[in-house]
Amino acid sequence: REAGLVDYGDMIAMAGRLLRERPEVLATLKSRIDCLVVDEFQDTNPLQFDLLWQLSVAGVPTVVVGDLKQAIMGFQGADPRLLEALVQQQRDVARPLVNNWRSQPRLMRFVNALGPGLFGSEYVELEPKAADSPLHPLEFVHFTAKARKDQHAVRAAAVGQRIRERLDDPDQHVLDARSKQLRRLRGGDFAVLCPTHDMLAQ
Repeated sequence: REAGLVDYGDMIAMAGRLLRERPEVLATLKSRIDCLVVDEFQDTNPLQFDLLWQLSVAGVPTVVVGDLKQAIMGFQGADPRLLEALVQQQRDVARPLVNNWRSQPRLMRFVNALGPGLFGSEYVELEPKAADSPLHPLEFVHFTAKARKDQHAVRAAAVGQRIRERLDDPDQHVLDARSKQLRRLRGGDFAVLCPTHDMLAQ
């Protein structure tokens, strides 16, 4: 306050306080918002939830979309239990996602077979809606060596080599998102996900 600085958390807290203390502000927002849609709701923190809840209780039609299996923002104070509790309390209007429009059918068969083992009876099987792909849906590489100092470098080299092989293979094609035509693989078709900065650097 002395420095005259406001960070993101302050903005949320101050907005929540404003709605509680200034009913005319809440009424103005209610009159202007036709429908409040919140995506990635599993990553909501308590301050954000308070803000959204005030709008919803005031009568603003609200739709939230989230997936507890994708909660990744705990380090920023997000609490997926908020979504879990909301679903439990609003079961009459909660609707599970039952279709997948992103992944090819062969990959979805694998995901659907794996899902119940990971998430139990809460897993909802997804029906694939995307077109089939000429690419193999899954490739598993098992490194048998024990953990060593250079294990990240070994993995990185193997991943790089496999990507190079795929790029050099004239029979590897992907459906282009824009042209809807099959084309050769390009570097931009690959994404490498790493859980640590060290692995990413390698």
